[in-house]
Amino acid sequence: MNSRASEQLPAVKAVLPLLGLCPILAVSDTVANALGLGVVAIVTVTVAFFIASLIGRRLRGELRWVAAVLLLATAVGCAALLLDAWLHELHRALGLFLPLLIANFVVQMRADECSHLPPLRAVILGLHTGGTIALAMLALGLAREFVGRGSVLHDAGLMLGDWAHVLDTQLFRADRGFLLATLPPGAFISFGLLLAARNWASVRKEGRG
Repeated sequence: MNSRASEQLPAVKAVLPLLGLCPILAVSDTVANALGLGVVAIVTVTVAFFIASLIGRRLRGELRWVAAVLLLATAVGCAALLLDAWLHELHRALGLFLPLLIANFVVQMRADECSHLPPLRAVILGLHTGGTIALAMLALGLAREFVGRGSVLHDAGLMLGDWAHVLDTQLFRADRGFLLATLPPGAFISFGLLLAARNWASVRKEGRG
């Protein structure tokens, strides 16, 4: 590997968790949806990583990846059943996108990595991975809902339960919002702006250092 590639490798590794969000960007059109999927990601990824660390060392190398994917699928499947039972409206909004957590290559790669880690480190890695997904989804949800609908936590009562109706805040009329922000193309535009802001902050930090 040449020196230039070696210098770029840390930056590539740093951006991988954000690139892994691409398959689930469409669900970040509201804060409630983004928050719901973010919580599911944290719980399912952490549980799957923990179990992978317990059983991974007992499996041969070629079986660890398969086991990691099966564990992710099982955790996400259980989460989908619980959502359908307790938060049916949220399940209806997220149901088509929950399986995309399993197909996320970053999550799969780190689940396989947990096969070599002790349980505590696997849990920490799971919280970090799921938390990264949740924070990025929440940032996208806030931006897209505010620009597209002029609101924060739109239909939170339907998604999170009757208690959350009081959280639904309308800041300006919905017909004055920018419709593109709520559509799938708006997700990729918002994601690009998020990456640009992240890179700008990194450059400023390095410049001050």
